[in-house]
Amino acid sequence: MIRPLALAAGLAAVLGAAGARAETAPTARPKVIVVDAVDLPDSLADIRANLRGTLENAVTVHNYDLGPDGGACADRECVKVAAAQSGATDVLIATGGRNEMRGYHVELRVWNVASDREDHAVAECNVCAALQMVETVKGVASALLDRVPTLHANLATAAPPPPAVPTGPPLITKAAPPAPRDTRARRLVGWSLIGAGVASGAASAVLFALHGHQKDCLPDGSNCVQEQHNLLPASITAGAAVAAIVAGIIVVHGANQDLQAVTIAASPFGLTLGGRL
Repeated sequence: MIRPLALAAGLAAVLGAAGARAETAPTARPKVIVVDAVDLPDSLADIRANLRGTLENAVTVHNYDLGPDGGACADRECVKVAAAQSGATDVLIATGGRNEMRGYHVELRVWNVASDREDHAVAECNVCAALQMVETVKGVASALLDRVPTLHANLATAAPPPPAVPTGPPLITKAAPPAPRDTRARRLVGWSLIGAGVASGAASAVLFALHGHQKDCLPDGSNCVQEQHNLLPASITAGAAVAAIVAGIIVVHGANQDLQAVTIAASPFGLTLGGRL
């Protein structure tokens, strides 16, 4: 009974130690390069070297890996190239120079390569010497570098999950068939037009037959007072009859052939018929 308990206790101790090591596993340290683009006269070459050394020392004091010299070009493209060549995760950039108050205005920013985001800070001293400016930059740069771990942590938590990949078979959808067209009503309309056209044709024939006949004559057919002029109404009636018959035929035919539209246009020279399937 004692041996199983001892084995269980030993296994729990091993698992607990492994879990503790996993929880306390150190994350990759940031690697920072320094881009010093502060505009100083040639007479202050020693101050320029002192300023760069101060910025690089601020990186190492924070226990970050210091990359090679990032140069003096603070342009975004230059900074990207320098970071890519050195494998840096972050870039500490210093720009600025003398101000109007006989002092110095230095802008500091830390650019994170992975997120393409920046944190900004300003070191400014008025009516001060160059060495005082370096000390001011030292304090501001230290506070700015304190934000690097938070920026990395936010970057890790903000990483979006990978898109879900469907594992099932692809879905294939079929378009619904078109609704059946009601052709019975169209046939009825078409035959009605044909019937109206036939009736109009008969009426026009009567009008044509009566054209030129005389009215109000004596019983022997002489001394007629009026003569009938039916040419215009007969022609109009005949045209309407033809249009109705043709339209009726097209409508009936379209009901069988799925004709979607019929166009009839009258002109002085005849009728124009058009259809759209």
